[in-house]
Amino acid sequence: MKSNSHTIAQTNLRSAPSTDNINTVDEMFTQIFRQRHDALVLIKQLIQIIESVQRHRAMSMGLLGGNSDFRDDLATLQFQLANRFQLFIAFASQMKEFLTARDHENLRSAWLTISHDWQQDSVIDNYELHCHLIEHLLTLVARLAKHLEEPMSAVVATNVKLLPADGAKTHSPNRLKQLEVLHFSTRLMPAVAEQIGRIRALATYVAALGYCDTDYASKLRYVIQCTKVNNEKLRHQAKRMESILDKDSPLLSPLKSYEIKLTFLLDMIEQDVLKDNGAINADSNRLYDITTNIIDMYLHIVDEGMCLLERWHQDEIENWLTVIV
Repeated sequence: MKSNSHTIAQTNLRSAPSTDNINTVDEMFTQIFRQRHDALVLIKQLIQIIESVQRHRAMSMGLLGGNSDFRDDLATLQFQLANRFQLFIAFASQMKEFLTARDHENLRSAWLTISHDWQQDSVIDNYELHCHLIEHLLTLVARLAKHLEEPMSAVVATNVKLLPADGAKTHSPNRLKQLEVLHFSTRLMPAVAEQIGRIRALATYVAALGYCDTDYASKLRYVIQCTKVNNEKLRHQAKRMESILDKDSPLLSPLKSYEIKLTFLLDMIEQDVLKDNGAINADSNRLYDITTNIIDMYLHIVDEGMCLLERWHQDEIENWLTVIV
């Protein structure tokens, strides 16, 4: 009996983690926690930059179409955007695990190309250069979001091999919610907002110009069709998330009412802008304002989603304490 007790005691001692191991694991956890916090900060900054570049595209195209009402607001926005890019690159330079020096240079170069002497660019070049930059920014958002997919406890367990990785994952109660909100907020919603942003830019320009040639009509019809298809996907995903998020679902409530506004906008553009012949009388400022209101709401939901992710990120500390008990 004594021998059995001695054997049990030795087994317990061998299975208990040493103080050095505990320190190593805790240090890794805090390092991963900091990295993910940094990733969330960078994503939020990128979303703000995307929103501003989208506005810059629409205003500059409105001006190129002949609407001088955007001139003062565009000058202010361009100054703010230059500061946003500078601040983002300063932050990202301190977080070398996320963005490379080449990423920084590509962003600087793309912004300088768009912002300098844009008045001399052709309208289509101005449009395409903005779209290219926004696509790159959206790619960076998706890349950063990849760092947030696995629960921190599972990452630590896999790397340190102190805890069973599969077991650690079961101690992440928000995992399913987090993956859904992450995909919704960093991929689906920003992508649809960008498609509506392209509609805003093209419609604002055409309305300012007073007529719509076949090339711009073709671009507008294509983006409108893409928006309808992807917004339908967004609606189905929002319904799915409502059942998953429970009490957190209010972040999706504005989406239903804005679906009606989006439908009204698309119908108005198809009727008043995409005319088969003759001059158009659509108000460039009104089209810009209506579209901006919808985009702002979509990006507000993105921001709400990021706030949820930040809250769950903080909750991982309590989840971690549960795993190591």
